[in-house]
Parts: sequence; structure tokens; C-alpha cells
Amino acid sequence: MSNTPQTPEKQADHSIDTATGQEAPAEISSARVKKIFTDIAWKYERFNKLSSFGQYRSWLRTLIDKSPITDQTLMLDIAGGTGDVTFTACDRKQPKHIILSDYTPAMLEVAQSRLDAGEANGVPVELAVVDGQDIPYEDESFDVITMSYGIRNMPERERALSEMYRVLKPGGALCVLEFSTPPNPLMRLGYNLYLRWGIPAWGKIVTGDASGFVYLAKSIKAFPDQKGFTRMLKDAGFSRVEYTNVTFGVAAVHIAYKE
Repeated sequence: MSNTPQTPEKQADHSIDTATGQEAPAEISSARVKKIFTDIAWKYERFNKLSSFGQYRSWLRTLIDKSPITDQTLMLDIAGGTGDVTFTACDRKQPKHIILSDYTPAMLEVAQSRLDAGEANGVPVELAVVDGQDIPYEDESFDVITMSYGIRNMPERERALSEMYRVLKPGGALCVLEFSTPPNPLMRLGYNLYLRWGIPAWGKIVTGDASGFVYLAKSIKAFPDQKGFTRMLKDAGFSRVEYTNVTFGVAAVHIAYKE
């Protein structure tokens, strides 16, 4: 299989409904995602804490600890939301500079409040509204790209991965935390039941409305498992793709390098 990435133009006509994985116009998922995350922006961190039973912080630490970030790293955080990945990196690795980007301005408003509170720990952090499927930066601009729960919500995933490959420097790494599939059948069964009933229930408790969280649960089930996402990364041109399961494979950290 060739590791030569396709260009974004060649992939622009392939889009899916992120709730089902079926072919659909990109606008359906893009509009839905922006509305959901605009509505829950100020309650997003509380939802993550409750729905993961506190595990999401340890998943973030695993992501950053596995990422090849140094004090000279120029880092782009795609779908960075309220800043969980960025501020974990600031705390644990202190890169040279971070662009914290997200598709939804309301999420970045929360990130700005955290930045104002000093969570960057002296690391220069720039906020930017960016669609990860159409990244507005020059080729080979970044040493590391991070992304947490982002690719699953992108209807043009191949184009997004191609764009991330493009803006990485040779030798750079794409570091992704995403929900996945527990390999153990009993754990997988319990997890699927939790997705169906538990995630919407937590969403209703936190926000008063379960509808957006029904979508989130469906999008998790529709996303490829660890090996499937590894194939996607390799198809986009990445090599040395490795993944680490967290919490029995409920989620996984993927590290993929651009040679």
C-alpha cells in the first residue's frame, strides 16, 4: 500500500454523515457539530468529567506523554475546543508555541477564559477558528499536531488527515486521542450499552437536553476501531503509526509520523 497522501482536492468529494458513517453531504454534519458544541461549550468540561468517571484527565496525560513534544516544538492543536489538550501540554511539556484552534468559536471563548486565568503557564498560546479539513497554514509549518475527539466529528476525514500531513514538518507527528472499540467482547458489550443509555443520560443531567449526546454516542459507534483508524492514517501518508489503548480500549492514543 502506498504511503503517498492524496491531495485534499481529490478527496473533497468524499464526505459522510458522522453519526452513521454513511455517504452524505458534509454540510449535514458540519452544521450539526457546530450547533451541538456551541450549545454545550460552557458545560463541556463537566460533561467529560462525569461521563468518563474522571478518566478523561488521565487520557489527556497519556496523549501528551506519548507525544514527542519538547520546549522547541511548534504545536497545532486541531479541534482543541476549550483547551484541555493545549493546557495539559503547557503543564507537562511546555512547547515553544501553540496554536489552539477549533471549528466552533464558542468553545474558544471558554479556552480564552482559561488562558486569561493563567493555565498556559507562560507558554505562548494563540487562539484561531480553524476547520481541520481546510487548514489555513503553510506546508511544513508544525512539529506536532494534536487532536482530541476531533476527527470523529469531521465529515471529510481523509481530507482532514491529508491537510494535517501537509502542514507537518518532515519528522513531525500527528497525535490523536479518540474514542475507540474495547477488544474484549464483554467490555465491548457493556460499553455499547453505556453509549446508548449512559452518554445521553449524562448529557441531560449536565445540560438538560439529551439530543446532542445521542449524536455523540452514535458518532462513537460509527467511528473505525483502532486498526481501522490506523489504516486511515497510513492511507493519508503517515508511517510509524502506533496506538495505545486507555481504559480497556474505550479510547486510544494514536501517534503517527510524517517521514
